[in-house]
Amino acid sequence: MIGKLKSLVVLSALFSCLVIPATSQATLVFTRNPLKPTVYVAKNNGSAARKVGSGSNPRISPDGQTVAFYRFGQGKQPSQLMVASTSGGAPRQLASGWQEPFVFAWSPDSSRIAVELGPEVGKRRLVVIDVATGVQQTIASGYFGGVSFAPQGSDQLAFAMSASESFPPRSDIYRIDLLPPGAVSVAAVEPRRLTSDHRSTSPLWGPNEQIVFVKHLGEKSRKYGPKNDLFLMKEDGSGVKRLTHTKVGPLLSGLSPTEWSANGRRLLTEFGGQDTTYAVTVNPRTGTEKTLTKEREVGFVGTALSADGKVVLGSLGGFEPGPGHKVVSIPYTGGKPRVLVNNASEPDWNR
Repeated sequence: MIGKLKSLVVLSALFSCLVIPATSQATLVFTRNPLKPTVYVAKNNGSAARKVGSGSNPRISPDGQTVAFYRFGQGKQPSQLMVASTSGGAPRQLASGWQEPFVFAWSPDSSRIAVELGPEVGKRRLVVIDVATGVQQTIASGYFGGVSFAPQGSDQLAFAMSASESFPPRSDIYRIDLLPPGAVSVAAVEPRRLTSDHRSTSPLWGPNEQIVFVKHLGEKSRKYGPKNDLFLMKEDGSGVKRLTHTKVGPLLSGLSPTEWSANGRRLLTEFGGQDTTYAVTVNPRTGTEKTLTKEREVGFVGTALSADGKVVLGSLGGFEPGPGHKVVSIPYTGGKPRVLVNNASEPDWNR
């Protein structure tokens, strides 16, 4: 997810003294009850929580008006991409066959969602869906390792794709200019390859015309698989430079980008691997890393960064959701967690 800018709706001077409804502050979403996961929405301080519906992996739109979430399939029914208004009302299915919930992105104007659809086994489609109409635009077919909209609009997309399911994935990063919703009699635009090393993945399009992404390193020298390090490049694929030099032990994978601040001066990442996940901040200019937790298996999982880069949202209790998890916020520079919601995990916000 790219760093989100909170929208401010100005009606007119005539209405400036009216009280804004509480639902307009419902910018935090999270999951409870891991055995039968349920999505909730609340104000960004955790108060006034309200049930949305059964599901998991909730993602709130940049304007705070819509929550998208994953609903696990049952029997022959495939998994579903659901959406619901944060102001109330029943959820509706936006797409069927949503795979790999980590391959997901809201457009900055909240009008589109990019996801991976298809069967559990075999090639899948990367699609962009118009939230209002449900119309799908297929971007590519293959195996995907992340997707991100450009922060300045909803018409540019970066994604990672490989042609097979081999491990390590022989993945590269692509960019595409999207057709406007409802476009007819317009030739489809082909994706443009930005990398050609077959080991680049997880792009996160940020401010200042740059993309941070992962390169798999040490495929031949490491016994249990390559490690991740972060690299930067310009939007056209030029100017590639290494950002981090992270020490990564056996059975661990390393860093993956989570979110930029709006000014591009702060970056939230997650360090992962076997039985390990915890939030790490990275200076995009120097590559300096700072871990936000001392625990490695049940520590702080960072899920979002405030637009001003001052506060990190996440959960305590480790990667696997559990009844004892807590949704918390921690200053980007480090400090004591502030508990927002007890017995909850998988948080997101548009703060």
